[in-house]
Amino acid sequence: MINTSGQVAMVHVGEAADGRVRVVVSGGRVASCRVDPRALALTPEELAGHALEAVNAALDDEHTEQSGQPPVIDPLALAGQFREIRDDVAARAEDITAAIQESAWRLRQEAEVSLVVPRLDLGPAFDRLAGVLEAIGQAAGDAAEVSGEGVAAGGLVRVVCRPAPRLDSVTIRPRAMRNAAELGDGLMTAVNLALDDLAARTRECQQAAGADPEQIAARIADLRESGVAEMRAYGQALSDLMDSIGPLDSTGD
Repeated sequence: MINTSGQVAMVHVGEAADGRVRVVVSGGRVASCRVDPRALALTPEELAGHALEAVNAALDDEHTEQSGQPPVIDPLALAGQFREIRDDVAARAEDITAAIQESAWRLRQEAEVSLVVPRLDLGPAFDRLAGVLEAIGQAAGDAAEVSGEGVAAGGLVRVVCRPAPRLDSVTIRPRAMRNAAELGDGLMTAVNLALDDLAARTRECQQAAGADPEQIAARIADLRESGVAEMRAYGQALSDLMDSIGPLDSTGD
């Protein structure tokens, strides 16, 4: 299948009711839904259950194909690890500052040297990075509770889906059981509307937590720039300390 970008898209098929309901999913959306006319002999509840089964089978097949991607990292756990690392780095930075200060004191016995020793403090940078990860984790937790809803065929077909994504429920009104082709189109439309609604609600959760992709990109860019500025300032302070070293003033001797 060729998608709107002109690229070849993988398709995933789900079937139920001995093939009387067949769904094709591509790129996380339903590309087609075929309802065999024989399926109209089923009750609306039975057919709805088979439609749910077929759609979820296709979505699960797509998800399984994507499972070969790198494992998902828990951002909240990673944030906790960064805060632990921050404490260790802070302790090491204090040791470095103390060692430089002691060397400066000893050097003053033989040369002029400034006693203003720069202090390397990486704690705020680690805190900001942990804050970004916590925002992502909070958004993911909130998004896990949202659902999407889609209604089609004049309200005769209703679909509710949840993250993964998977369908949670399908409702078909008796009046929708008159034309198999129109019912298939209605199911496809309702599922895609539900998926779109789920995506929109997920973005709302991300934005509320300050963790939508644009917000995260901006925060990471700011973190990168501030980190570079802090390291440059520390390097300049060390350079100033080195430049301050000179011979002792012997005019008082």
